[in-house]
Amino acid sequence: MTIVVGANPFGDIHGAIDLGVTLARTLPEATGAYVLVIATVIPPGWTVPSMARVDGEMQEWVQARADEAKAAALAFLAGRADDLTVEFVRLTDRSTPRALAALAEQREATALVLGSSPDGPEGRVVVGSTADYLLHSSPVPLAVAPRAYRCAPSTTDVAAHRLTCSFSGSGVAASAVRWAARLTREIDVQLRVASFGVRSATMYPPEIGTDIESEVTEQWREQMADAQAALREALGDLLDDDTAYVVASGTSWWEALSSVDWTPNELLVLGSSSAGTLRRVFLGTNATKIIRHSPVPVLVVPHDEL
Repeated sequence: MTIVVGANPFGDIHGAIDLGVTLARTLPEATGAYVLVIATVIPPGWTVPSMARVDGEMQEWVQARADEAKAAALAFLAGRADDLTVEFVRLTDRSTPRALAALAEQREATALVLGSSPDGPEGRVVVGSTADYLLHSSPVPLAVAPRAYRCAPSTTDVAAHRLTCSFSGSGVAASAVRWAARLTREIDVQLRVASFGVRSATMYPPEIGTDIESEVTEQWREQMADAQAALREALGDLLDDDTAYVVASGTSWWEALSSVDWTPNELLVLGSSSAGTLRRVFLGTNATKIIRHSPVPVLVVPHDEL
């Protein structure tokens, strides 16, 4: 069983690697221990010869950065993943997401893991160009770590103590909860079903006042609570008695997601929309916004696996 970690040789690789280790110690091992494949993708050289050796110097610099990334990964993994088999792969391709997707598919990976872009706040998932591409095309479950993510020490065999599944009331969301419920039962951790919503601060003109906004928000919260109750009835015994339920809202997605508690090493699970290619990840607008404001790692599951 394989988890592929996309390690950006030109950025911080630690968050993605630590999340890969977290998943290896959280996801069930159906056919033995996980192999952690740490992949770096570097661009090919220019096809036009250069008298000034610009291409050669550039390739030397790129290879040096890839070597430094591997050395940094080995140092970071020391003492963190001594129980895991780690393999390093260096790919040459003009498209990093295409190369990582092909590798994940070739290795039949359980998950493909990425870190966040450095262009954003720490402690939040920051979607860069590679993650953005794969959030709409990954052939396997895709996990993205928040910026500067580090796995908290755990005294149990499973790194995560709880999984939260985002639930919007749709059929796809219900399938994601079903998938998460089976997973949490197999690894013996708690499941939480969470519905997130945003009330715009400018939803209505000022002369109307905020009362109608509060009324609309309260109606939405009641609808989500009813949808969660219907979900409990539909899934029956698949949902354990300790399953938690929460409905959270705010004036922004960050406020909504920050208004609930998060346990160390918790994962936020989302299901992929059926609007995309069946065997690949495809996210709707709200799911994408939730991911971009998540304070914990996200795991997006392709529709055909739900």
